[in-house]
Amino acid sequence: MSPEQKAVAFVLALLVMLGWTWRYVRDNVLFWNGAEELAPEKVEQGIMVQVSGAVNSPGVYTLPKGSRVKDAIEAAQGVAPGADLEGLNLASLLQDGQRVQVPVIEPPGEETKPDTRVNVNTASQLELEALPGIGPEMAKRIIEYRKTRGKFAAVDDLKNVSGIGDRLLERLKPLVKVR
Repeated sequence: MSPEQKAVAFVLALLVMLGWTWRYVRDNVLFWNGAEELAPEKVEQGIMVQVSGAVNSPGVYTLPKGSRVKDAIEAAQGVAPGADLEGLNLASLLQDGQRVQVPVIEPPGEETKPDTRVNVNTASQLELEALPGIGPEMAKRIIEYRKTRGKFAAVDDLKNVSGIGDRLLERLKPLVKVR
């Protein structure tokens, strides 16, 4: 074997040994020193969902990917008395961060009034102008406030809009909402 061939063989052997050494360190030494996140079996494969409403144990649950609404309800110990499952699609797939709200059946004989209050966070200019004391200019100011500063967190935040004082706010409170 020529000296050049010996050098090439030496370099190849050295590269193979370095590869084996790296694999050993990666798979064993790093894992032993607490680098558990490198182990593929430690990667979390679940999703977190919030289950609320008419369930026995509302809360946040970690479920396997591919879980369905019915699985989330089962994780919350099932439905509570008075639950209305008719409006839910129990077979729909869940996504990480989703909220499952199980509604309650309204008792018979009790009529619920529809909420006709105007949501100031989504109302159009015409909807705002229909409110007492709100003309075209004031409606524009409310919409501009939403665009520049974000949604209103509370009805009382309307006072931050130029031209809305305590008296006008008191007249608007029973007619508006924020969501």
